[in-house]
Amino acid sequence: DTTKLSTAGGATPTPHRTPKPGEGPDTNRPPCRKAKEIRRERKLQKTQHKAGVTVCPEAQSDVKSVLSEKSKANQPKSLEEFLSYPAGELKHRLEVRLVRSSPASPEFTATFQESYQVYRQYQLTIHKDPPDKPSSKQFQRFLCNSPLQEEYPPDGPDCGYGSFHQQYWLDGKLLAVGVIDILPYCVSSVYFYYDPDYSFLSLGVYSALREIAFTRELHEKAANLSYYYMGFFIYSCPKMRYKGQYKPSDLLCPETYAWIPIEQCRPKLEHSKYSRLNSDQNTVDENAVSDINNVHVLYKNRAMLYSMYTYRRLAFRDSDEDELVKEYAGLVGKTCAQKMLLYMR
Repeated sequence: DTTKLSTAGGATPTPHRTPKPGEGPDTNRPPCRKAKEIRRERKLQKTQHKAGVTVCPEAQSDVKSVLSEKSKANQPKSLEEFLSYPAGELKHRLEVRLVRSSPASPEFTATFQESYQVYRQYQLTIHKDPPDKPSSKQFQRFLCNSPLQEEYPPDGPDCGYGSFHQQYWLDGKLLAVGVIDILPYCVSSVYFYYDPDYSFLSLGVYSALREIAFTRELHEKAANLSYYYMGFFIYSCPKMRYKGQYKPSDLLCPETYAWIPIEQCRPKLEHSKYSRLNSDQNTVDENAVSDINNVHVLYKNRAMLYSMYTYRRLAFRDSDEDELVKEYAGLVGKTCAQKMLLYMR
């Protein structure tokens, strides 16, 4: 490697010389110490001298040990340390269970009614739903049935991929449920509901922290699983403001589909409900569909390109269909437009 030196006033830089190999540190001299530790020790000695106190070497060692422990105690705690339980007798016991919801595991089936009752009370109290809306079938369609397949790849987490309910039990009572999807690259938070009687506990914030810690735990076993996805973020909706409290967080630009730090997005969202979040006006969506004729569609139970579909229906060509396919392609992107089928009547 070469190092370039800048000089002022035309001075000639001193050439760099490789030092001669030595014999290593002098074992007869004390080991190197941090300047911060030396300053702390000198301050302690000055204080003792002013007070007329003499401290033996053994006691000085104990003082250093205490100062070192105090320094460690001042370090910020990790998320996992905040969520861990203190040792000793606990007045209440919180248990977090992960149960697969689709296909329904025995544990999920056994607790279905309890989970549904918590969901029903949550919808009636928090969202003011009419009594006939949160039915058992609606609950199943909304939060239990899932198109995701159950998978257990060798390089994936022990729980596998798919749809799950993360249940929070307090002293044997179901308190709250987090509906999540575990995917190869992220944990996606779908929905969260809780017993309204315990709303004072800020369970939505607690569950998000739990799910973040869970994502980090899964990352230890599946290296590609690195993100926690909180779903849609509507800045003007007070109920969704909490999603912006976690750092670092990114928002997806609706025009370039690039992830932008949320701190850069807030001023734009304060000014307008809809905004291009990417400030670089030259950036475009690299995954955009340039030709809708290459979009894959399903017509009369046959998969084909949109160009073939339009050829077959030449006599019945409808310009509205072009706009529909263009909108669809813009939403799903080039990659998905070639892997999915758009159903055409």
